[in-house]
Amino acid sequence: MKKAYYDSNLKAVIVEFTGMPDLGEFQAQANSIIDKMKEHNAIKVLNDISKLEANSIEIQEWTQNIWFPQAEDAGLKYYSFIMAKELLGQISAEQTNEKAEESGNVEIKYFDNKSKAESWLQEK
Repeated sequence: MKKAYYDSNLKAVIVEFTGMPDLGEFQAQANSIIDKMKEHNAIKVLNDISKLEANSIEIQEWTQNIWFPQAEDAGLKYYSFIMAKELLGQISAEQTNEKAEESGNVEIKYFDNKSKAESWLQEK
C-alpha cells in the first residue's frame, strides 16, 4: 500500500488499499489520508479499494469509531470509493462506512471505476 497523496487537479486526497491489511498497516494508511487533508485543506477523498480483499472487524470498528470522527474534524465532506471486485471486499467497505453514512456528515458514493469516481468528486 502507498501512502495517501494530494491530487491538485481533483483537489482531493487519493489513497489505495490492497490485500488484507493488518490493523497497524491500515491505521498508518488511513492516518496518512487525514495528514494530507490537513496539509492541503482538502474536503474530498478518493479511496481505491479495487484490490482490497477485506477488512477485519477490528479495522471496521476502528474506522467507524476513531478514524471517521477524526476525518470529519479535518474537514471530510465527500468520500468516493472505487469498489473492490471481490464481494467480500465490497461488503467490508459498506459495513465500515455504514455509521458515517447514517450520520449524514459525509457524502459517500461507490463506483466501479476511477473515471466515474473522479467525475463525481469534480462536481463537488
